[in-house]
Amino acid sequence: MSKLDSPDKTSRRGDTRARLMEAAERLFGERGLHAVTLKEINAEAGQRNESALHYHFGSKQRLVQAILDARVGAIDKRRAARIDALIEAGGADDLHAILRATFEPLTGLLDTEEGVRFVRFAAQVLNDPDFDLPTVALRSGFQGITRANALIISVLAELPPEIAIQRQRLMIEMALTSLAIWTRRPDATANAAARAFFVASLFDAIAGALTAPVSEETLAALKEASKN
Repeated sequence: MSKLDSPDKTSRRGDTRARLMEAAERLFGERGLHAVTLKEINAEAGQRNESALHYHFGSKQRLVQAILDARVGAIDKRRAARIDALIEAGGADDLHAILRATFEPLTGLLDTEEGVRFVRFAAQVLNDPDFDLPTVALRSGFQGITRANALIISVLAELPPEIAIQRQRLMIEMALTSLAIWTRRPDATANAAARAFFVASLFDAIAGALTAPVSEETLAALKEASKN
């Protein structure tokens, strides 16, 4: 995985910022956003100056956003390239291929410490009431996410729009939560065969959830909800 950002190696400020982001990502991923103090992040990053984090980020929320922007930005470059290649190959209506192009730039990093660290961090952000990660992802403006989302919307065109949107949120929630749980396995980074099977099964499950028939109960519930 690429670095959190690309600080000049001679830049002391850039190096400090990167260490703070790495320390925060690790602690947040292990314990959750609200269980970690800024003082603990400073200490984990080896900063004696307790104001270092405030100087570089201003607040915990901006720190979280900085980590997301850096990590998602690096992953999304790979995603955009995969989506472009998929479209060029004529696979724009193949949902399984779309899901692989969308998520494999992330799942392919699960044998690295940084990949595991980011997945755990992202799952904690997903579960935090102060962040709406599915909405942030879908509206991020990152080209890979935007293009992948457009392809999925096209595949789900026969669904009522409200249901298609809800299922896209479930897709993100299912993927991140499942991946974070996987990383807790003692052999998560070493057992490549088990990981490949898990990821393939996860994509099957997501595809099934996205394209499942809509029940009469769901349609009735949607109609009722639309009145409010």
